[in-house]
Amino acid sequence: MTTEQLKNWLKSQMDVGEGIRIGSIDGNASRFIGVYRKEVAGGARICLGGAAQTLTETLRADILVHWTQSAVQAEQKAQEVWRLFYGLTNTDMDGAAVYCADAGASPIPLGRDEKGIHEYCIRVTLTCKRSE
Repeated sequence: MTTEQLKNWLKSQMDVGEGIRIGSIDGNASRFIGVYRKEVAGGARICLGGAAQTLTETLRADILVHWTQSAVQAEQKAQEVWRLFYGLTNTDMDGAAVYCADAGASPIPLGRDEKGIHEYCIRVTLTCKRSE
């Protein structure tokens, strides 16, 4: 699974304001979502028996919700994004088979940017069918 597939799925599920991007946001926009692949230390997870026996892979991503100068609207949007992943199992995300999702306990408030726009982070771990 790729961050592009995650971005496309998010775009199909909700209003993404003025846009959604991978790896950045438009800092001039007041309603924007960024999808960032999260680096994880350590080796690859390979099952006993080798790669042929390894049926799943994990995508870890941070979703940045950059949403208005209103604290109430920003929190509501962050909760909306977080709820998309809460209890999510066995779904297709733009062609990727996702077995389960974990978005943590809640969105993480990051405060405001230099223009006063509120930001939240949703840290998502997706367990998916391994791509060949």
